[in-house]
Amino acid sequence: MSNLSDQQPIRIVNMDDLYQYFVVEPGRRRVPVPFELSQIGPTNAPSGSMVTIFGPEPRRVLAHQPVCREAPARVLLDPGSTYHRVLRELCRPRLAGSLSAPLPTSSQIATALSSGRRQLTARAVDAHIRYVSAKLDLPRGAGRDALVAIAIRLGAVH
Repeated sequence: MSNLSDQQPIRIVNMDDLYQYFVVEPGRRRVPVPFELSQIGPTNAPSGSMVTIFGPEPRRVLAHQPVCREAPARVLLDPGSTYHRVLRELCRPRLAGSLSAPLPTSSQIATALSSGRRQLTARAVDAHIRYVSAKLDLPRGAGRDALVAIAIRLGAVH
């Protein structure tokens, strides 16, 4: 895609998922479009007329071509670890289906996960939450809501 305008950026929207789009600045040339089916239009009129573009059909692998084997799935989190149990307990209200439920505090998680011989403190829960946040590459200070949303979206907890 090339934007031959010298003033007006254009917006390219994926028609399969309208939340996926990008903007091509004026004068940019040969920008690859990753969508098979997209709409293109000016950014200054989001509800204005758009042009629908049909990309080329995906190429099929022929029988005689070697096929690249799928890489084994990388284990993101160890499901048997304490940090995973802390994460699962943190996500429990959202996994139960209530997106607006308040998340448990560190003290509540520590109480829920402590057993007779294994005591977990609120401070240890905070350390596990920081560790998982770093492991999932969340920005510092992203918060527990962001951690829960990412963990559920990645399928790290069930």
